[in-house]
Amino acid sequence: MRCRLFCLAFIPLLYGSFASGAELKPGLRLSAKGEVGLAQVAGQIRGLRPWWQGGTGQLAADHSGLLFGPQLLALGADLSDHWSGTVHAQWHDKPSQQFGVTEAWLSYQPLPFQGYRLSARAGWFYPSMSLENTDIAWSSPYSSSFSAINSWFAEELRARGAEFSVSRPGRFFQSAQSYQLVAGFFQGNDPLGTILSWRGFAIHNYQSNIGERVRFANYPSIRSGGLAAQPDWVQPSRELDHRVGYYAGVHWLHRDNTELRFYHYDNNADPLVFRHGQYAWRTSFQSLAWQQQLHEQLRLVAQHLNGRTEMGPKAVDLSYRSWFVLLALQSAKIQWSVRYDHFLQQDKDQYPGDDNNGKGHGWMLAAQYPLNPHLNLSVEWQKLHSMQPNRAQWPDWPKDKSFSQLNFLFNWRFD
Repeated sequence: MRCRLFCLAFIPLLYGSFASGAELKPGLRLSAKGEVGLAQVAGQIRGLRPWWQGGTGQLAADHSGLLFGPQLLALGADLSDHWSGTVHAQWHDKPSQQFGVTEAWLSYQPLPFQGYRLSARAGWFYPSMSLENTDIAWSSPYSSSFSAINSWFAEELRARGAEFSVSRPGRFFQSAQSYQLVAGFFQGNDPLGTILSWRGFAIHNYQSNIGERVRFANYPSIRSGGLAAQPDWVQPSRELDHRVGYYAGVHWLHRDNTELRFYHYDNNADPLVFRHGQYAWRTSFQSLAWQQQLHEQLRLVAQHLNGRTEMGPKAVDLSYRSWFVLLALQSAKIQWSVRYDHFLQQDKDQYPGDDNNGKGHGWMLAAQYPLNPHLNLSVEWQKLHSMQPNRAQWPDWPKDKSFSQLNFLFNWRFD
């Protein structure tokens, strides 16, 4: 409660200093955003509290009433003509009230070579797979909540490594098409797949901090037998087996109207390793993101994910896929957004007491009305329906369940 009161006092002070034109030193860049409001929750019953409270609920709010969203901060610094640094930090109250860092990296970008642009970065960061999460500190400009795909990335996907890219900008070569090739090598994402396997996909806007633990339900199936060593939490950024994971991607841009990003990601973890209270999960997937400017005021954003994760000697073997389509319309002063999510998990292991199958879909509708360049009001409605057979491990928890949430939000930002 003290953290929440501090946050309420901090927001107007921070906004006041930004709105009054506070100046930064040359070479420093500061941006921030946050939200606070009211939530109306339906579909929550005893035992189906959200995952961050040790339940199996797949929306973030645990009750109707005051809602504190993440308060985000992005700081950039030009260290020289070619070197720069970036830090993304936040305060959140889910899964616990705390400040933390979500990303931090050092970038190097030399002068172009015969029109080609080379760049590299090292640190902790998300690979640039998402065309939905393009706002301050990897948030979304379209809605408070993220799609099921990017909600999972926000929880479990974080690479500690190095990334290299080469770009061929179309304007320099007098072409309508631009290309970028990306390759990354990393450690520290060995438990990737834990939450997805037991809870399934969820829809929210909470990013895990580097080094943070994220809870999920203490299922009876992981209290004994071959899964007994697995705790009811995961620390996604843990390094367990000292193996190097990798990813590769290609970006294609046609003028400023069409953009595609394709990535293959493989954490290369040894699923037989158990260390620091965590299993390593061998997780790989392919992601294809698409953005299309349909009209000057209408944009489409979509993404498809397909992958597999494995833990132990076939103790868990799961394939998964998800996709979403989002439309954003700028009408007069209001930005309207609608998103449809679909997701599926298929259990392929032979462990009879732990059914990790699951499927579901969800809708999101949002409207944002700006009061001024730094403040706006928004209304967002979410509805999610899911079928998770592992909820039947408790006699009073329904396998098939719908959740809904209506948020009235006051948003602030500076950039």
